[in-house]
Amino acid sequence: MFLTCKSCGHTERSEELCALVPPGANFGYDVMVYAGKALFLRHRNEEEVVAELAQQNVQISPREVSLLGMRFVVHLALAHQRRAPHITKDMQTRGGYICHLDATCEGGDPLLMSSIDSLSEIVLGNVKLPSEDEQHIVPFLRRIKQAYGIPLALVHDMGKGILKAVATVFPEVPDFICHFHFLRDIGKDFLGTEYDTIRKRLSKHGISAKLRYRAK
Repeated sequence: MFLTCKSCGHTERSEELCALVPPGANFGYDVMVYAGKALFLRHRNEEEVVAELAQQNVQISPREVSLLGMRFVVHLALAHQRRAPHITKDMQTRGGYICHLDATCEGGDPLLMSSIDSLSEIVLGNVKLPSEDEQHIVPFLRRIKQAYGIPLALVHDMGKGILKAVATVFPEVPDFICHFHFLRDIGKDFLGTEYDTIRKRLSKHGISAKLRYRAK
C-alpha cells in the first residue's frame, strides 16, 4: 500500500506495512508462521495447509507452502541462535546443562544430529551430517560449546565417531552411554532370534496390524 501526493504525484510506501512482508516475498510473516506451525507442529501436508489458508482468503499453492515451511525453519533457527545467551542463563539457574546427543537417519538421507539439554529439554542445536564420523561431528559440538559453554555431562550412543568427537571437544567432561541405546544393542545380541520369531508370528496372525491400530 502507498500514498500519492495530489500535487506532485510523488508516492510514499508505508514502512509499517512493508515490515510485515519479507523483502521480495509475496506473503507476510504471519502466513509463513502459520504454514510452518501447520506443517511441523500440527503435521499437516501442503494440500491441507492450502485448504486452511483458502478459508482465510489466502490463495497459495502447495509449492509455495513448502517454500514458506523451509523459510520458517531458517527464521526459527536464526531466532534460536539469537536467544542463546538467554537460554544459557536459564539453564544456569538449574546448575548447568546435560548435553544429550543423538542422530537419526532415514534411507539414504543425511544424518540429522540433535543436541538437547536433558534437564530443561531445550533443543540446543541441529545439523545435517553426511555421516556419523568424528570430523563431521566435531564442528557441531564446538558450536554447542561456544554458544552454551561446558556441559555438566554428555549422554549419547556408542558410535565410534561420536565417542572420538566428544573426547576431542569435551575431554574433561563426564561422559555417559545412553541406557536406551545400550539396552537396545544388547537386546539385539541376546534376543535377536527370539524377537524375529515373535515378530513373524505376530504378523502371521494379524496381531501387528491390530496393535498399530490400538496405538493410534
